[in-house]
Amino acid sequence: MRRPNPYSGLVDGLSAGELELLHDAVAERRLREEAGFGTLAEAAELYRPRPACPSCGEEAPWRDGLAPSGAQRWRCPSCGARFTPLAGTVLENCKKPLATWVDFIRLTAFAVPLGACAEMCRISHQTAREWRHRLFAAVDGCQDRIVLRGRVWIDETYVNDTDLSHGYGQARKRGLSRQKICVAVGIDARKEPVAVVCGHGKPSSARIRKAVKAHVAEGSTLVHDRERAHNALVRENSLEDESYKADVRDPAYLEAMALVNNLCSWIKRYLWRFTGMDPANLQSYLNLYVYLFRVKRDDERWPGIARVVRHLLMTGARFRSST
Repeated sequence: MRRPNPYSGLVDGLSAGELELLHDAVAERRLREEAGFGTLAEAAELYRPRPACPSCGEEAPWRDGLAPSGAQRWRCPSCGARFTPLAGTVLENCKKPLATWVDFIRLTAFAVPLGACAEMCRISHQTAREWRHRLFAAVDGCQDRIVLRGRVWIDETYVNDTDLSHGYGQARKRGLSRQKICVAVGIDARKEPVAVVCGHGKPSSARIRKAVKAHVAEGSTLVHDRERAHNALVRENSLEDESYKADVRDPAYLEAMALVNNLCSWIKRYLWRFTGMDPANLQSYLNLYVYLFRVKRDDERWPGIARVVRHLLMTGARFRSST
């Protein structure tokens, strides 16, 4: 027989407002046990103990009491600006508890649609959309430093361009066409991924070089499917060339290209979940995918939630609402 919950009676007697406060307190306690911080103020104290002035860059501000949120407030001795540790980060002006943000990050990691994120985090759809774009601001540029080394696999995958200005509404053409956006995908033996928008339709040598040349170390072995546009990349980066004819009936091709083909498949599944995605934001979605892929890959070495919150607080990116 199930033991009765001794707290049921206490919860039943709470008003809606008190129940909301209890929910936030429990979520804060759980987050503190999991990640070592429970509030934005605690996380900021841990990862931004002495922030630079967001106005002039002064690196030795003075303590100036506490903000209503409990966060340390600072004053710049150079320009007189007063600010909190969240100033100059993508979490600036965020009024929801950190635990709600963490729930949103968890759902985003599983590519949960925006409407479901809003409902499960008990925020408005507009707030959920704004938070997604705050994440975009934090991870944009995260692929710039990624260099694939050793044995490197590359391929292309394609998604429909739903932009009305690019022929949406016309009869869909079969196969590859200018109606599809090309995404150049790469991965190496360390499972370091790269995904870069590469124009429309079948890629040219110039577009491939522009998309992935900086991401492949010279002297690496390039494993690919004999796409002619890859040849210039092989020459310019002095790569060892290992190619296979793309034939799904050839076991050798399937085995050799399995790693990058699986990554392409997962990227397409990820993108399909974002119904109504603006193609102009496609690279930001890919940046977020690559970032979360790396977070999940290294989760045993560095717990994911602590890593993401640290990144949100320490990155130099800022979010500005368009409204």
